[in-house]
Amino acid sequence: MNFLKKIPPLWLKIYRPIIYIMTLVLVWMGAVNNNKLNLNVADSTGGAFNTIENLSEIRKGTLKEYEEKLQRRLQDGDASQAEIEDLKAIIDDLKHNEKGVVLICFDFDAGCDAEMTPQVATILRHCFSRGVKVLINTGGNVMSQPLAQQTIDKASKDGSRLDPPYPTMESGVDYVFLGFRPNAFQLYLQMGESIISAYETDYSGKDLSTMPIMEHIRDFRAIDCVVTVSAYVGAPETWITVGNAKFGKKVILGGGAIGASDYYPFLQSGQICGLLPGLRGAAEYESALKCPDIGSKRMWSQLYTHAFAIFLIILGNIEFFFSAKRRKI
Repeated sequence: MNFLKKIPPLWLKIYRPIIYIMTLVLVWMGAVNNNKLNLNVADSTGGAFNTIENLSEIRKGTLKEYEEKLQRRLQDGDASQAEIEDLKAIIDDLKHNEKGVVLICFDFDAGCDAEMTPQVATILRHCFSRGVKVLINTGGNVMSQPLAQQTIDKASKDGSRLDPPYPTMESGVDYVFLGFRPNAFQLYLQMGESIISAYETDYSGKDLSTMPIMEHIRDFRAIDCVVTVSAYVGAPETWITVGNAKFGKKVILGGGAIGASDYYPFLQSGQICGLLPGLRGAAEYESALKCPDIGSKRMWSQLYTHAFAIFLIILGNIEFFFSAKRRKI
């Protein structure tokens, strides 16, 4: 006889709503839990954090490469004047933004907000705290723009909790939100020639050529790292192809926990330098930054509900074991 047949009929009618209510209660308990969450930072998340943390050193290395290239071209004596002037211009650009420049691609919409917005928010705070100039765009969906703007506005005013803290960041000076343009792959290639000509204006319609931040950020050579947080199939591969393979830039990927496993081979091959897998990646980054935020709080909810799900799985297996045993008898 099946074990469930011995259970009172009323329970069989209400156990599903009870499970849903318990799940809701556990999510709420996690949301109001203000205890510190101790997380070990995985190598994949640590790689992303360390890249942003050491961006000024990465930039010094890039500057040294261009200075050596200029010296070689001058010694060879066969370089054109245009090439010499171009090398001098990029060297000047690299010297002005000595803390580094990051391009963040906000490549998801509200359906993935819970997992991915905490990733972007904590990376933005890290960049602002270290004096890094930030360019933000949206690659795959025009509907990403309002959520991106909301996240940027909050992070730009959220510097008091960090060490070192930062004042309110100013659009057009400390960062610029470029917004959405169609034909992402061609757009990214065009950014390799001129970012201003690729976008012309920022999200609010202001002319990029008049912004102080763009004075020494002309093309991809002035960018040190690309961070793409994406929910769309193929979008991370686009940035690996353009950002790393073509322009030789550091690339950090962020995405959902389910799809992150597809990109560990890129991490092992060195094509990307960091990978944030879902909400845990955001919480680990917050832990490394010593600035717990919404990612860490949501991890408590995830912990409670996962434990409840495991309990239900065990309970179901116990019921199956006893019912199978009775069938044999």
